[in-house]
Amino acid sequence: MRISSAQLHATAINSILGQQSTLSKIQLQIAAGRKILTPADDPAGAARALNLSESASSTTQYGKNADIAEARLRLEESTLTSATDLIQRVRLLTLQGNNDVLDNESRPLLAAEIRQRLDELVSLGNTRDANNEYLFAGYQSLTEAFTVNPDGTVVYNGDEGQRFLQIGPSRQIATGDSGAEVFGMIGSGNGEFITRAHAFNTGNGVLGTNTITDPATYVADDYSVVLGEQTAVAGGALVFNDNVGTDDTLQYELRINGTLIDTLGEGDARTQAQIETAINAQAATTGVSAYLDAGQLYLANTLPTATPITVNETLTGATDGALDTATGFFGSALTGAAPTNDVVFNNANGYVVLDSSDAIVTSGAYVDGGSIAFNGQQLTISGTPSNGDQFSTTPNTQQDLFATLQSLITALESPSQNTQAVPTSATLSNFTAPVSAGGETFQVTIDGIDLINVGLPLAGDTVTAGQLDTALGNFLTANPGYTVASGSFAGNDLVLEKDDGSDLVIAIPQNTTTTAGALTGLEGTTTNGSLAQPDISAGFHTAMERVLNNLDRNLDNIISTRSQIGARLNSIDDQNNLNESSILQVRETLSNIQDLDYAEAISQLEQQSTSLQAAQQSFLRIQGLSLFNFL
Repeated sequence: MRISSAQLHATAINSILGQQSTLSKIQLQIAAGRKILTPADDPAGAARALNLSESASSTTQYGKNADIAEARLRLEESTLTSATDLIQRVRLLTLQGNNDVLDNESRPLLAAEIRQRLDELVSLGNTRDANNEYLFAGYQSLTEAFTVNPDGTVVYNGDEGQRFLQIGPSRQIATGDSGAEVFGMIGSGNGEFITRAHAFNTGNGVLGTNTITDPATYVADDYSVVLGEQTAVAGGALVFNDNVGTDDTLQYELRINGTLIDTLGEGDARTQAQIETAINAQAATTGVSAYLDAGQLYLANTLPTATPITVNETLTGATDGALDTATGFFGSALTGAAPTNDVVFNNANGYVVLDSSDAIVTSGAYVDGGSIAFNGQQLTISGTPSNGDQFSTTPNTQQDLFATLQSLITALESPSQNTQAVPTSATLSNFTAPVSAGGETFQVTIDGIDLINVGLPLAGDTVTAGQLDTALGNFLTANPGYTVASGSFAGNDLVLEKDDGSDLVIAIPQNTTTTAGALTGLEGTTTNGSLAQPDISAGFHTAMERVLNNLDRNLDNIISTRSQIGARLNSIDDQNNLNESSILQVRETLSNIQDLDYAEAISQLEQQSTSLQAAQQSFLRIQGLSLFNFL
């Protein structure tokens, strides 16, 4: 093989250039700290390094998302902590307002603070995050979450959306909760039912919590609990004892509140159901309803009233005095000598539960604070209700926290809360002025407006039921919004009501220091301008209990939301730990792939530098060689 001088020179130069290229690469690796400068250096390693870098970048972004989510959740937690404190303060004020010691001047002062708390609650509901977005508006984060209408009602403008952020490869976290969930989607009552006392109730019975006890047998419906009196009516044949020797035609007459219900002769019989039907046929006249359930007959005033039910049983046709006898259905031992007997029912020792069709669901003996169970649910009534008092329970409807506070304000600001809720049946005792040196003035006011205001200058002067009925007619003409539901003063059965359903305040502010007479029924017995029942009405107590139940439900919901926030914050902490571990592992693996081993690289640099020097020295020798040197 023949080697020319040019070839020898070219080979030497190429070797030097190769050595220089290798040396330059090592120098670049040392300067960059990387052993892979281009994908060509290690295609497989470069591809793997690219994947690991993308993984590290994604994990870093997850960490940033987690920081954003944590900031929003901590802001929400702080806001709901303030809301919790607010509700607890309002609850304390509610308990104070529900105290009989307070009067109409004191309760509005509590309402004034609650109004400020309501404004504060609206402000909390419109909290904004660091991006100036509304925290509780759902997906509508640029829209103000809550606004207040001119009538004081609060409207939610957001939606029920819940925003999420990705904080891990397979982990999303909710960064907040909608105002509908936190403030708006809270059931009134106890979350399952709304309970109310009838506006006409005259007793002090208070309806307690109603709960579902058996979901399998629960029947959703509107129910009424009517308080009445259990009777001893058994039905069957009426037993007469006609004295032997005198053939009398004995008859039995049954009357309720003076109205004839039924007449029976010897040999006649009535079942309990027939007695119930006969009583109810005259209910519009007597104001008394009968209920038959489980072999027990109950009597109750059709409308709540303090007026007792009088059942009159009479034996007619008897000529033999005490020898002619009969026992009435209501237990009266009747004789010819004592042919009539009144059985008065003025208590509420029993109850019946009616559904929306007025069908009897259950019944039983009333026990103060005892449970009444029916159709998978259970409620309690405490206190001493009057005969005919009624309570209703309906399935829950939605009521937000703002409406709960608004209803509390309305209850506390109502001017009639320290008087018994009326209308109710009224029994009139004619007013008679006592003997006195000076005259008397008889004045009756309705909501502060005179019904009648007349002077009684002489002893024995009277105000009659007819005068009061005339005055009432004039009052109704001059003051729209009041209605006579039934009856009159003359009939001793007046039922007066306000068209808006609110309470009436009826008083007798007489300017006398002596007992000048009595007007009973509208407020119990009222004399000389001193209200007979100054305690807070049972209806007001029930309304306040309803507010307390609502507040408890709202508080439970907010505490539950705060618990969820705490769980999310814990999840973020755990995910951050996982993300940091993942980034550390990726960076370690990435370092193994692309980071330079400086000791090895420097050793290679020295070796390559020596090789380059050797190549250069060798070239110096080779380039001087020529055949002409030997000629």
